[in-house]
Amino acid sequence: MREGEKPLAEKSECSSFEDLASAATPQKIAENSAETQKDEWQDLSVSGALLKKIIKSGDDSEGLRPHRGDICRISYEIKIKDSNEDCFEKRDNIKIYLGDNEILQGLDLALTLMCKGEACHLHMAPRFGYGESGLKPGESLGLIGEADGPKYDGSVIGPDTWLEAKLELHDWSEEPEHETLSIAERMEIGIRRRKRGNWWYGREEPQLAIQLYRRALDVLDESEGGITDPTPSGELAQASDARQELLEERLRAQTNIASAQQKAGDFDAALQTVNRVLSCQPRNQKALYRKSRILSAMGRNEEALKAAMAMGGILPYEAGVRGGAAERYLAKRLSGTTSHKPEVAPDKKPSRAKMLVWGSVLVGVASVLVYRYKVQAH
Repeated sequence: MREGEKPLAEKSECSSFEDLASAATPQKIAENSAETQKDEWQDLSVSGALLKKIIKSGDDSEGLRPHRGDICRISYEIKIKDSNEDCFEKRDNIKIYLGDNEILQGLDLALTLMCKGEACHLHMAPRFGYGESGLKPGESLGLIGEADGPKYDGSVIGPDTWLEAKLELHDWSEEPEHETLSIAERMEIGIRRRKRGNWWYGREEPQLAIQLYRRALDVLDESEGGITDPTPSGELAQASDARQELLEERLRAQTNIASAQQKAGDFDAALQTVNRVLSCQPRNQKALYRKSRILSAMGRNEEALKAAMAMGGILPYEAGVRGGAAERYLAKRLSGTTSHKPEVAPDKKPSRAKMLVWGSVLVGVASVLVYRYKVQAH
């Protein structure tokens, strides 16, 4: 691990996955298996939870190994240990960012201990595979950067199911400086990391999701001529179309961080994150919705009600509406009996379907918040 680097994965109290920083290091492996030869099993976890057997030696002449953030070109296949089923995931010559949890954690850790051209077999305990959640038929395999990738169609992988894998490290290169990448390249990498973060989020692993979302922010940052300080009105100055898309993707990732922070129970951090989004886009509906949920969870129901009303463009100027007046105003707006119409950018007019979806969400959120507000008031 390079000086100043963070552990390979953050571990939350609710995470079923291993803290890879404490699982093993090249130094530990060298001490425990100095005499290990090809075809002998090595214990990479120093606890028997991750075993490795070299099946093809690589180039170890310079003693080099890939580090966190390096782009590794690999091939792998995975199956349930000691089963007669074929491998359920097979990938050839794909590129992954080491340490980003783009692949199962057992594979990620093993790569840090492999040299160029090496191939090996792995036996992985559940915590290095699919954790306590396991994997059921029909669930997403979460392939890198794919929102609707292939589904798992094998036997149920439970919290006690071991996996075995064949892994080959073809080569690797250092991650390029982000300033040298084009906006299109940054977008591709940022979207890839956000989607992988969404997969971890869906598996109830908010800390791993946050790690991916923050890595997305690293590459989506663009200050020169792009992401600037808000104007006095709260809006950003106009940027080029490409940089505007970069900003939109960055704000998307930040909103997702707020969702993951809320799921992890860190409400103060979640509120700070979502407020950063709203400082750039005061009418961002997803951010307003997320803010209303966060404030409600914090017991700040009057503020949550305002955020819910502003979500539909209902309360752009009526910041002073409170209590029963807020309820009556909300009821009128939802019934369409008031004359005020939300401001919509000419080129971003929502479709009827989207308006119906957001309308139903607004009604649900607002009704809950109004009820909570009444209870709190009494």
